[in-house]
Formats: sequence, C-alpha cells, structure tokens
Amino acid sequence: MLELLIPANAIDAIGSFINAGGPVVVALLISTFLMWVLISERALYFAFWHRGIVGKANSSWGQRDERSSWEAYAYRERLISQVRIENQRNLNVIRALILITPLLGLLGTVTGMLEVFQVIVDTGASNARLMASGISRATIPTMTGLAVALTGVLAINYLERKHTQSIARLSQGLKVEAGMGHGSHRRLTGSSLEAGEVNITPLLDIVFILLIFFIVTATFLDEIGIGLSSPEDDPPEELQRPPPTLILSVRNDGFVLIDDVRLVDPRSVTPIVEAFRAENPNGVVLISAARDARVETTVLVLDQTRVAGVEPAVALQERR
Repeated sequence: MLELLIPANAIDAIGSFINAGGPVVVALLISTFLMWVLISERALYFAFWHRGIVGKANSSWGQRDERSSWEAYAYRERLISQVRIENQRNLNVIRALILITPLLGLLGTVTGMLEVFQVIVDTGASNARLMASGISRATIPTMTGLAVALTGVLAINYLERKHTQSIARLSQGLKVEAGMGHGSHRRLTGSSLEAGEVNITPLLDIVFILLIFFIVTATFLDEIGIGLSSPEDDPPEELQRPPPTLILSVRNDGFVLIDDVRLVDPRSVTPIVEAFRAENPNGVVLISAARDARVETTVLVLDQTRVAGVEPAVALQERR
C-alpha cells in the first residue's frame, strides 16, 4: 500500500484499474471527483463561512426594534430562508451524483455481460480465461459505483445534519415577541431536507453478475450415445475361430510327443517350433508335462521353445 504513495506507482495502478473496468470506470471517476469537490466545498462552508452568514442574520434581526407584528415575523422567516438557501447550495447536485454512480455501475455490468456473451459467440464455449476481461468490466464498475455511493451517503448525511442544526440554532436565536391579537404565528417558509439514501434499484445488477458466474461455471458437453452393432457389423467366422495350437507333451521317458503324433528328442524342439510359428504367426505353443515327467526335461523343452522366440503356455499335470 505504501508503494501507491509514489506518483508513478499510483498512476500505473489507476491505469490498470481503468483498463480492467473499461470506459464506464472513467465516467465513475469523473463523477466521484465532481461529487467530492462539491462535498469539500460544503464542508469548508460549514467550517468557516457559515458563521459569518448566521452572524449577519442575527445582526439584522437585532437591529430591528419591532418584533411582534406580522411583518416582523415575515422578516424573520426571510432571514432564516436566506441562511437555508446558502446551506442547501449544491446539496441537490451531490444527491444526484450519489444516485448516478450506482446507475453507472449497472451500465458497466451490462457492457461487461455483452462482452462475455460475445466471447461465447466467437468461441462457442465457456472459457473462463477468455471471459475474465468481460467479468472484470462487469464487476469493477459495480464495486466502484457502490463504494462511491456509500461514501457519498455518509457525506450528505453529515452536511444535512449540519444544516438542520444550523437552522434550529438560528430559529431559536431569532426570537419573536407575541403580538396582541395576532395569536400564534404559523411558519411561512422552510422544509426539511430529504435524508440521503442509495437507490436500491441499481443493486439488481447483482442478479446479472450471478448470471455471469453461472455461465462461466457451466459446462457444455457433447452427448455420447451408446454404441450398437448391427448383425452386418459382426466379424467373419474365421476371425472368431481359436488360433492353431502346437502341443508339446513331455513324457516320463524323456521324449517329447508333438501333437500326439510323433516323438522327438527334447533338444530338437526349437526347429519344430520355428516351423510352426512361420506357418501360424498367431499360433499358440502349449507344453504339457506328465505327472511323472522329469523336471530337467520339462525345463529343457521350455528353453528350446524360448530360443525359437515363443513364450509358451505350460500345463503341469497334478501328481496324485
């Protein structure tokens, strides 16, 4: 925060704020500057110049000898009205600026929403990064307008309280003597000021901000159907047949039976497997060892099969 006291940093911060909020923020800053110039002028008036005006009214009333007639009462009301006019100078303009700032915030919300919708039209998706600029233009003016309006309400209430107290003290100071036959005098002029307030109608832009958040968080998904296969799409029968199998049965006498047809030596299994794999690339080699087959023979057949580049399936018959 202390870095903002440096003029260069303050200018950069204001520029970034304006870029994020859009042109509506410029109008808000101008309205804020004008409003606080008028508020400062009124504060200085009540601090310094107001006493002189009230003193002049008291002096004019004190110089009058006759204070009980209707003319005296009218003259008193004129003095009070003159002070009231001076007190109320520019207060209506300040009230108007207080009401304008939330409306400008609403305008910024609408322009930001339009930018968000344009992003959706251009990209066809709710990308939060692409929408960030539009969301900033929708929220920053609203925040600025509300902040300015709240500070303005506090200031206008202070000025109105000073005005009310001033008129009350002046009315007590300008005393009227009861005249014979006139009865009670009714008040000729004067009306109380309206209390400063923030128009809550522009606050409905919160609904628009929520709408933007719903758009950002929404996800647009393509519907995925259930895949169905028609009878024409079924694979041919040849693809559904089991792959050819080469069965190597290890016997208890140390020989290997190939497909239950011929006996071979375990050391000659490699060329047989290579020839089978050449004819049937998708074929399966199965080693079936008898219950009483020697382990050394089974391991030798397994090694011979792996030398041929095939990882066989091994089935061992359980010993009883």
